[in-house]
Amino acid sequence: MKDRKEYIEKNRELFDDKEPSAGHTERFEALLNKQMGIQEAEKKPAKRVNLISYISIAASIAILIGVAVKFYAPQSLEVAPPTESSIATDEFRATNDYYNQQMEEQIADIMCKLAYTDTENQAQLTRDIEKIMSNNTAFVDEMSKNENQEMAIRYLVKHYKTNIQKLESINEKLGKYTKC
Repeated sequence: MKDRKEYIEKNRELFDDKEPSAGHTERFEALLNKQMGIQEAEKKPAKRVNLISYISIAASIAILIGVAVKFYAPQSLEVAPPTESSIATDEFRATNDYYNQQMEEQIADIMCKLAYTDTENQAQLTRDIEKIMSNNTAFVDEMSKNENQEMAIRYLVKHYKTNIQKLESINEKLGKYTKC
């Protein structure tokens, strides 16, 4: 056996210059299966999963999410809907959730565009958005305590539409300079 290894090592160029013939792998696997007593019908096609490629894809996605959060998330702005315990009825809650989501979408777009503006505008607009959000939270809390829920919902819708118009105006002004 040692002689074969030495012969192969000394004459490697004789072995490495040619490719195996077509179907060599299949014939070799069939021969191995025959020697091991495995029937061809029992053989299942092998799935070749490259684990490293899945890991690299997952790592790339994680890095992209991390970069997006780092650069596009507001520095100190927390957009949180009013507490659930203060919202009285399902209709009021559903209305509040619907318009709050629209506001959050506008704010997210604005925050994305703020990354491309100067620091003075960033600071001012962040303060304005924080003020809109704090006023919104206070208003929603007050309206949820109103006994006439129909009237509370009507004023809630008007309030949200006003806030969304303000945010759309800010977003449009920022949109003239950059798109996210």
